[in-house]
Amino acid sequence: MNTTEVVQPNLFPFPFPVHLVFACIALFLFAYLFSKNKKPYQLIMAVAIPFSLTIWLSDSRTLFYAVGIVEFVLLITAFISSIIYNKKHPELNEKVISEKSSAKEIADPDNNNSASSDNSEN
Repeated sequence: MNTTEVVQPNLFPFPFPVHLVFACIALFLFAYLFSKNKKPYQLIMAVAIPFSLTIWLSDSRTLFYAVGIVEFVLLITAFISSIIYNKKHPELNEKVISEKSSAKEIADPDNNNSASSDNSEN
């Protein structure tokens, strides 16, 4: 087989402009969430996702693996920081759960009343 016939595999299933748009949307989304919630993993993700754009700077395999390692470390750090944050602030999780349950009650008050009356009859 001739080397000119070998097709270089694409790193991403979409071109650079689409990757750029997705990275910018993710950056703004995580930056907004961090400004609202102050959870550290959101800030890490706000940095990690746009950092993936650096892969487009060169075709160097060294850069490719370096970006992969940095992305892996950032994702693991975000995962661990979310676990640590949730353990240090369990009251925030309870607040979210209570907000969801009150939103359900507001959305469907008849369903919750009939379920509680069925339980009291048994």
